Amino acid sequence: MKRKYQIVRMILPIIFLFTMFNIVLFSQDIKQDATHAKIIELPRGCKLVLNTTVDATDSLSIEIINGIHNVIQSVQTLLPLDSITIDLSISRNNVLPFLGFGGRTNMDDSGITIEYYFDPENPNFKTKSFINGLVHECHHASRMSWPNGKLTLLELMVREGLADHFMIEVTNCEQPKWSKALTKEEIKKYMIKSKPILFIKQDTWTQEFDEWLIFGRKGDDPIPGWTGYTLGWVMVENYLKLHPEARASSLVFTSAEEIASSTPEIINTK
Repeated sequence: MKRKYQIVRMILPIIFLFTMFNIVLFSQDIKQDATHAKIIELPRGCKLVLNTTVDATDSLSIEIINGIHNVIQSVQTLLPLDSITIDLSISRNNVLPFLGFGGRTNMDDSGITIEYYFDPENPNFKTKSFINGLVHECHHASRMSWPNGKLTLLELMVREGLADHFMIEVTNCEQPKWSKALTKEEIKKYMIKSKPILFIKQDTWTQEFDEWLIFGRKGDDPIPGWTGYTLGWVMVENYLKLHPEARASSLVFTSAEEIASSTPEIINTK
């Protein structure tokens, strides 16, 4: 769900008060920049930037904006989530076809940004699932603010597992299909197969990350799609079973190594 690790983003503010049907959304000012993108202030310094593709007067957009505002408040009761930007756009190219939406979380010198896309024409799009997915990205945004995070395959797997468990913690939704993409036998097989590369620190995103996390790999050395998401889910699940007092929210700044230490195939692997 995220393929870039760094991205430069600039916002040019021109402030104006936005009203609609005599209702001021959330009693907040909505601002507008030179490209006519609208900015909605959210709690604790966060903001929602509506790309020009999003019509804020449209009934679906109103439902989505209200949903985002409400869920951000719920997330902030559990996580340190301050001063992040959510860039919301309509797109057919940046969404998962089986969901009708997609997103990624980026960090650069200007801060943390969640890029979030939806396709209202996609027959699989559901507002509730869309909001649930944002909760997933919010856990990423909070964890990425932790200065001790390492760019390793293990960290990325655990990061996805934590985000999916957190999504269920907040929304009580079902386990997402991408976190159960393997059989029990495959889980054990690919836990062992991933061992030699799990702890290698990388400076930038790699093709290997793409293959292990999302797209898989064909040929003589295949990897099923979504393997990394499933392995990350299992690592977090194993940790939670041994630490029943813990929650994905309380583990936001727990090292991937500690969380993975509850998984037998990973123990003592360096």
